[in-house]
Amino acid sequence: MKKYILFFGLILSTFSWSQERISTKSFDSLAIKADNFIGKDNLKNDYFSFKNVIKKRNSSQEYEYQNLSLGKIKGICITNPLQIVVFYEDFNSLVLLDNQLNEVQQINANRIETPMKIEAFGLASQNQVWLYDGFLQKISLYNFKTNTIKIISTPITEKIKDYHSDYNYFYWIDESNTFYSISIFGKIKNLGTIPDYDTIQVIDETNYIIKKNNELLYFNSNKPLGQKIDLNKKSFTNFFYTNGILSIFTNNQIINYKIDLP
Repeated sequence: MKKYILFFGLILSTFSWSQERISTKSFDSLAIKADNFIGKDNLKNDYFSFKNVIKKRNSSQEYEYQNLSLGKIKGICITNPLQIVVFYEDFNSLVLLDNQLNEVQQINANRIETPMKIEAFGLASQNQVWLYDGFLQKISLYNFKTNTIKIISTPITEKIKDYHSDYNYFYWIDESNTFYSISIFGKIKNLGTIPDYDTIQVIDETNYIIKKNNELLYFNSNKPLGQKIDLNKKSFTNFFYTNGILSIFTNNQIINYKIDLP
């Protein structure tokens, strides 16, 4: 994460890629019944949801979690397979789960030290979660062990369209397609402008994959144009990349590809 400016979003209205393509090779698939594919963790467990039930599946076991009292699931963070975070927007609450999807803790943002409206979240380091507060329009770190909040940003004036996080950074894309990051110390970087997309997965501050018009393109800071990712599927609903594996979700299965990103 050394380069701070992305060079690939030169013209928002232009959607193009270089002649160089990235090859993939499918190596297995998993039949599932799901409304949404969440992703694959670094231990190769697959996560998906069906009728508001979260499911975690590997080659030998499947776990489930459901909480009818909190309404519809809005988002799930699987950064740490031992500490999964689930967001229930209707009740402004987060739920922490262990690696078997057992509930460990509930966090109601209406009842914490400084009540807030959660509009974005993610797991951070040292027993903390990233929280974007819709009331103050600021990003905070909430420590769920000590029940304390530390505001680390100034107001974010434009609405957050997409976001991603890891232990040390929170990334977001606003409605102007401007890409930002903030560290756990509160340092904000403008990472440039990205092309229009249908869905996106941020890998880090210099790499991401977008889906546009049923095609996948990979971008990094060293190449001004996206590189098309070759797939043998003409249609798919969602995708997820981690540790050299690209997972494609169709209506009834997850297809896994080996991929070497530049």
